[in-house]
Amino acid sequence: MISGEMNLVSWMREKALPFWAANGVDYQNGGFVEELNQDGSPSNVAFKRVRVQGRQLYSFATAAHLGWHEAAAAIADHGFVFLKKAYSVSDGHWVRRLARDGSVVDAQIDLYDTAFVVLGFAAYYRLTRNNEAFELMKTTLSMVRAKLGTDSQKGYRQLSSETKVLRQNPHMHWFETMLFCYEITKDTDFLDEAKMVYALAENYIIDPKTGALREIFDHQWNPLYEEGKILVEPGHHYEWVWLLSQAAKVMTVNRELIQKLLDFADRVGVNPSTGLVYEQVSLEGAATQPTHRLWAQTEVLKAWLVRSDVNEAQREVGIQKSEANLLHHYFNRKPTGSWCDRLDMDGRVHDGPVLSSSMYHIMLCVTELWAWRSHREKKK
Repeated sequence: MISGEMNLVSWMREKALPFWAANGVDYQNGGFVEELNQDGSPSNVAFKRVRVQGRQLYSFATAAHLGWHEAAAAIADHGFVFLKKAYSVSDGHWVRRLARDGSVVDAQIDLYDTAFVVLGFAAYYRLTRNNEAFELMKTTLSMVRAKLGTDSQKGYRQLSSETKVLRQNPHMHWFETMLFCYEITKDTDFLDEAKMVYALAENYIIDPKTGALREIFDHQWNPLYEEGKILVEPGHHYEWVWLLSQAAKVMTVNRELIQKLLDFADRVGVNPSTGLVYEQVSLEGAATQPTHRLWAQTEVLKAWLVRSDVNEAQREVGIQKSEANLLHHYFNRKPTGSWCDRLDMDGRVHDGPVLSSSMYHIMLCVTELWAWRSHREKKK
């Protein structure tokens, strides 16, 4: 269990990374496991989502880059070799799912999964300066432009077979990946792609009146109703707040969008008694899924690190509350170093597997928190 002296950074370095290095790597078949049972034992799930392979490559390459775990670099090498099995040579794209041994289960192209393939390669390139990783980043960008473009030339389809629906979420992660690729390579092709996605966010995805971040659209970027409502995810609002703050370092960003996103999510997206972020709400503010996913709590912490509408004392209170929520509600469990994925509206844990995919959200949150605190200490 977690001691009172432990914070998120020490938990990641001393508990999570050793646990996942021992239990989350498939040393027999290659790559990373999809999930674990609650007791930390291997799950019997027969597939590996390619997005998870990219996310775990990102996480261990980042840990190695920071010197946070002695085996992380070797694990990143291991993950890089396996991830390359997800390339469909005949069709020239990354597939969606592999079997445990790396054989292809679902060969369809998916922008969401592809974004994390490139994110993983980018983190590996930052660590190793492996030219093959860089070339894969570049060729994948060209492939997405060629194979997933829409008739209107405004963004991308998520799936190669999906022609009538456009989605916010894969564009957000493609935006994130392009910003990261530009940060580590300074190749303006990646920056140009990020600017394109930003224009979609400003012109279509974010409602200029309410600040709501819509999720699903028709092929002309008109928001679609689900069960008679426009449904949104507050966690994505906070995720975009952080992303737009990062983007503002390298491109022109309308900062009013950041504040509108914050205002909407703060108003209707957070349980006022716990500070936990709801899974889903309607445009009108009703909590349509009042459960609390782990990933959304990492995003609200990242947003606290960059929001400009608070003073430093308020920021520190927000960070501490978010950190405490993660440590107490999601990480205070056995085996130490694992987590739960979802709480109900009363804070009870939903039983379910321990998802490997959460590591990427947690690693990014923790490294941003570490960087912010390190910078603050230097200023003292």
